[in-house]
Amino acid sequence: MGRTENRFWDFVIKHRLKVFIVSATILSMYARFCFRGFISGDMFVFLIPWYDAIEKYGGLKALSVQVGNYQISYQTLISLMTYLPVNKVYAYKGLSIFFDYALAAAAAGVIRKMTGSREKAAVTYSAIVILPTTILNSAAWGQCDSIYTFFLVMAFLLLLGNRNTAALFCYGVSLAFKLQAVFFLPFLLFYYVWSKKFPGWKFLLIFLPLLLFSIGGLVQGRSLLDIIQIYVDQGGQYKQISLYYPSFWNLLVETAAENEADHYTEIHGMCMAVTVIVLGGMMIRLIRQKKLNGTALLMTAALMMYTCVLFLPAMHERYSYPVLIFAVMAGALCPKMIPVVLGMVLIDLQTYGLYLFKTSILPWEFLVLLNIACYAGLAYLTWRKACVE
Repeated sequence: MGRTENRFWDFVIKHRLKVFIVSATILSMYARFCFRGFISGDMFVFLIPWYDAIEKYGGLKALSVQVGNYQISYQTLISLMTYLPVNKVYAYKGLSIFFDYALAAAAAGVIRKMTGSREKAAVTYSAIVILPTTILNSAAWGQCDSIYTFFLVMAFLLLLGNRNTAALFCYGVSLAFKLQAVFFLPFLLFYYVWSKKFPGWKFLLIFLPLLLFSIGGLVQGRSLLDIIQIYVDQGGQYKQISLYYPSFWNLLVETAAENEADHYTEIHGMCMAVTVIVLGGMMIRLIRQKKLNGTALLMTAALMMYTCVLFLPAMHERYSYPVLIFAVMAGALCPKMIPVVLGMVLIDLQTYGLYLFKTSILPWEFLVLLNIACYAGLAYLTWRKACVE
């Protein structure tokens, strides 16, 4: 090996983590760039018409009325986009892609704080930016799940640092952007009772970001009732047991199209009751553990969110997004989690592929059983980490 070649490889070896992170960033950005012209059904039917309506109504002036079914906070971001000299599709995707990398950095921060390992943090960052789920969600679908999930991860990171006030505020920001952030609430309630590190009144801080990010609408005549009504409408919008997500209840009823009945009226009460009982059982069992380390808490958060998505009715395939992100972080800490993560990625590939590209290779029944197996695997590993080790 020549002198110049030797110096080159010495430099690469010395800075291998930086080289790895930069390479993962560039390659993942290229993967996203390739989807720049892809228009998903949600983009065509919802996001683009919302953008056009807001632009027609005068950008920020459009906050005086409800456009779409997302919170005022996201409508505010769309309003700001209309002032940019950027293609509307690129604006949507660019915002979500920015949060892809912010989310990966936050997840890496969690791992670095818990382990002190730069290597594990770098692998976590790289795994998240290159996940098919994160790439397809933002770059192909144009959805914003990375935004609210980023704030969920930040909330968990702040809890690890005993910055509970900031954590609750950060969770409020997440909830201000997406109702599905409510799946993290059972873990927060568990942590509140288990840790006894902050008074219950601080949960009121959750509502502060919702008000702050709705100021644009409030000053133009919108009311607090409007904010609440958006969540009420979202919660009651769908009347199917499962919406293209392999739910536990697909063992009982088939997945129906959005305009078809699948016995939602009869079954949804049982779905919600089982979910509450399962979550309550977890809390009763785990609340007795005096010492739960960061890994156990991380896996508990993932399991509680997974419980909500698997057992609640009317779940879309994208609602498991934060579960996967927390599972990836857990995989960096517990190698036995890797098969669970791979199973969840396989499920996302099939459900995302079904929506985006109208393709499906594996039978739906298999995906349901695989999803239940992944949940069982996470539950077992969480129990081992929290109650045995």
